Amino acid sequence: MKKIIFLATVAFASASCGKDVGSSAGAASPAAQSPLKEWLEGKALVVDVRTPGEFASGHHPRAVNIPVDQVQSRISEFGDKSKPIVVYCASGSRSGHAKRTLESLGYSSVINAGGFRDLP
Repeated sequence: MKKIIFLATVAFASASCGKDVGSSAGAASPAAQSPLKEWLEGKALVVDVRTPGEFASGHHPRAVNIPVDQVQSRISEFGDKSKPIVVYCASGSRSGHAKRTLESLGYSSVINAGGFRDLP
């Protein structure tokens, strides 16, 4: 019984910190990628929440680097709370944390795009 509860807890935790688009096992569905692609092409603020070193090794061309541990202290850089925001990191975990932080501060249009290599 303890093993079943543990596995259920792990499954829930994994699901709750994954990216918003597609599945963690593969590419995002075309329907899910459509708004993300549109946002990445100019509609949204694109934020890379990885470290400056990771950002320097490659990033989305429109991305600004605000490491996840600085999101709250640099909140003024995110602008209007209704503006679309795309956050990403290496795997989707840190960007999931950034998304939750932004939503707790009143931002209403935030997408966790997952990992940099997953971006369309």
